[in-house]
Amino acid sequence: MTLALCAIALNEEQFLDGMLESVKGMVDEVMLGIDSRTTDHTLDIARAYAERTLVNVRVFNFDWHDSFAEACNLAIERARSEWILRLDADERLLPEGRVRISELLALGVPLHVDGFLMLLLETDLDGRALGPPQRSAARLFRNVPDLRYMGRIHEEVRYVPDPPRTYNFMLDGGPHILHLGAAPEVLEQRGKRARDRRLLHLRLCDNPDDAVAYCYLALMAKAEGRRIAAMTFAKRALECGPRTLHEDRVAQLKLLMRSAPA
Repeated sequence: MTLALCAIALNEEQFLDGMLESVKGMVDEVMLGIDSRTTDHTLDIARAYAERTLVNVRVFNFDWHDSFAEACNLAIERARSEWILRLDADERLLPEGRVRISELLALGVPLHVDGFLMLLLETDLDGRALGPPQRSAARLFRNVPDLRYMGRIHEEVRYVPDPPRTYNFMLDGGPHILHLGAAPEVLEQRGKRARDRRLLHLRLCDNPDDAVAYCYLALMAKAEGRRIAAMTFAKRALECGPRTLHEDRVAQLKLLMRSAPA
């Protein structure tokens, strides 16, 4: 089965080459969308990679409309491979991920499976783990028109005709992906917290009963020491319907509520 890497980038000269190198020799094509706001050497790095690899690398520009889902869909719509691997520029596919994906695609996948969740390990820039591996949204999924990203931020691939029917499986082993973008200095430099909070509130404008948006607002509030806000957001997320959240997220929210003050 053929595999495409799909990614988007905004001023990613620090990380992009490492991400591309992590999938070298594994993917059949690369679809890389570069945000039109980019001012650094991201495009030059992408072109250099295209020149030294045998796979088809397609680079395109896109305008940002406050939606990671929209931008990611622009990339996957250009892919021609049977399967898509989605990575961010500040991530790397770990050796364990390469092995597991190769084994999976070689053996074949039952038709009722849409994609695969993967374990993501966050570290600082010196390689120190920031916490235990976490389950990510589906990063490996079929390239079919009915599967598209939804959500302005913390976007997830869904079966468009009926999102709750999306069927994803957990990839064996792990961790599969390394994430460097959660390093404290990267978060501060790029203003990610303020951006994420703004986009989560826009998600709630789109859908006031969005459990995922409330969940991440709760986790952000907890990290910032705002315990009452964290409890309030967690309660709202669970009231919106746990079936829209991964089981580990539901457990996190319930634990957060138990640890919050009365």
